[in-house]
Amino acid sequence: MAFEETDGLNSLALRMAKDPSVVSRGLLQLAETCPVLQKTKNRWELTALGTQVCSQTRTYLNDLRLTLSNEVKGTKKYFDDPKALLVIINAQNALLAGHKKHSNPLAEANIESLLQLWRNKNKPLLHVQHISNNPESTFYKNSEHAKFIPKLEPNSSEPIIQKLKSSAFFETNLNEYLQKNEITTVILTGFTANECIDATAKDANSMGLNTYVVGDATSMFDLTDPTGKNLKAERIHNLVLANINALYAQVLTTQELLSLS
Repeated sequence: MAFEETDGLNSLALRMAKDPSVVSRGLLQLAETCPVLQKTKNRWELTALGTQVCSQTRTYLNDLRLTLSNEVKGTKKYFDDPKALLVIINAQNALLAGHKKHSNPLAEANIESLLQLWRNKNKPLLHVQHISNNPESTFYKNSEHAKFIPKLEPNSSEPIIQKLKSSAFFETNLNEYLQKNEITTVILTGFTANECIDATAKDANSMGLNTYVVGDATSMFDLTDPTGKNLKAERIHNLVLANINALYAQVLTTQELLSLS
């Protein structure tokens, strides 16, 4: 169909929607413009071409709906990328030392499940280790607290990037590693959601990377607001993930990734 015809049909549809009295005239004009309708014994019915157009349109809309659904969930895009990099951030003993229970007690187990999946699939993964030069810090380099949680520690072949600040990109060679290995998709897990995960996801998005956060493979701790009121970690965790998902990364669940393996 020529562009002029399509444009005319759009205009006609708008007039018919605004004024029901022009429906009959509109149908007649539609039949004359494109033979998808015919009037038989004062009754409008689809022609063979009209039936074909309806069928193709229905198929197209169903395909479009499925495509949009997959893109929203992040699953199709994720599994189309054989180099999707699993990034495990700050899975260290310091996170379990001197703190109250964190918001998601299943975080470590979920990270471990994803770690094993990536290893079994021989997909790229990387560990980020937060360290500090301050002896008073729980992340003081070479201390027991700075070491990885035993079940989440890297094996001898898995790369480790050390960082001093929140974002895994800040003054590290992470971006260089991604470029060298032609990686454009990163999947973030680890600790904590409101600080290092958030900062790394924000930087990854600004670099144009396909960025995902596995929400239930992250967690955080209670905070205190400026008035001294305690804010529960669970509530803040949900808000942080909602903000990440709305602005710069697709938030997924562990089960979404495991079920599509």
